[in-house]
Amino acid sequence: MDFSEKIAELSKKVKNLGDGLKSEEATKNALVMPFIAALGYDVFNPSEVVPEFSAPIGEYKDARVDYAILSGGKPIILLECKTLGACLDSRQCNQLQIYFHGTEAPIAVLTDGNRYKFYSDLEAANKMDTKPYMEFSLDDMDETLLPELRKLAKGKFDRDACMSAANELKYNREFKRIMAEQMENPHEDFIRFFLAQTYDGKITQNIRERFTPILVAALEQFINDRINIRLKNAMTQQKTEVSEAPAEELPEAKPEESRIITTEEEKEAYYLIKSLMVGTIDPSRVAMRDAINYCSILLDDNRLKPICRLYFNGKQWRIGMFDGENKDAKEDIEKLDDIISFTDRLRATVLKYDQK
Repeated sequence: MDFSEKIAELSKKVKNLGDGLKSEEATKNALVMPFIAALGYDVFNPSEVVPEFSAPIGEYKDARVDYAILSGGKPIILLECKTLGACLDSRQCNQLQIYFHGTEAPIAVLTDGNRYKFYSDLEAANKMDTKPYMEFSLDDMDETLLPELRKLAKGKFDRDACMSAANELKYNREFKRIMAEQMENPHEDFIRFFLAQTYDGKITQNIRERFTPILVAALEQFINDRINIRLKNAMTQQKTEVSEAPAEELPEAKPEESRIITTEEEKEAYYLIKSLMVGTIDPSRVAMRDAINYCSILLDDNRLKPICRLYFNGKQWRIGMFDGENKDAKEDIEKLDDIISFTDRLRATVLKYDQK
């Protein structure tokens, strides 16, 4: 079982347990220890994982963190555990900060076995940041974070690389949060910035209120336009490459293959999915293989690496997804552009194959 499959198993376990874990100890045994094991560390080897790790500092002589993951005899990751469903607020964070100061570990994790908050000392050396640089819940796992999580696995941990990734993740996370806030509820300075460059009159409160919904709508339209331009350019490029490519000698069709008809809609969907992979993998790795009942979109033209399946033969179009536990999970779509809403899931599927 590879790393992503182990995390998927844990995700399933969290969902099945529900409110079944009533103590911190039960949470540790049922969820946290398996999570550490999924990272490749032997939870029963004290040279790799130490429970109740001593982290004394100042007046806290007996401070102990629930788990410390070691490498070369030194702590690299601290984990402080709470009961499943417990509040992971500033009080628990302050407790973890004390432990962090008392060791040389660069990574500290606060968890209830489902939610995981990852901290480091990006702002000041040996002083744990107040905000996590990465956060996820196993019962709703963001699979795009799996490559970052994998960097903490046994044999892959590199302090400098992890610190660099943590720094990037932290600011990426914050920038996206701020942009989302401005899209929903633009700050006065944000509105004034645009009005100062477009409106000639005096910028009063009434003017700001009048133009706020217009600005929000313009931003949303701008983002949608940029996405559409990028997709159209990528699709045009793909079509050009196909049309300009030298004609290949295709194998003579077998009798059953004569019943296979690749429609223009399937081709359009194929080009669209290739364009959605830009920035994740080389789009040239995306291949199409048609069949009688569906059209497969594959990674590396490998039938064991399906990205999705297109069911366009009936009145109701469907796309079969392979990112979750249910393989070929069919989702209804009305038009080709609906595929864009599955971008994150399609990319997560591709990344899953590349991690194996």
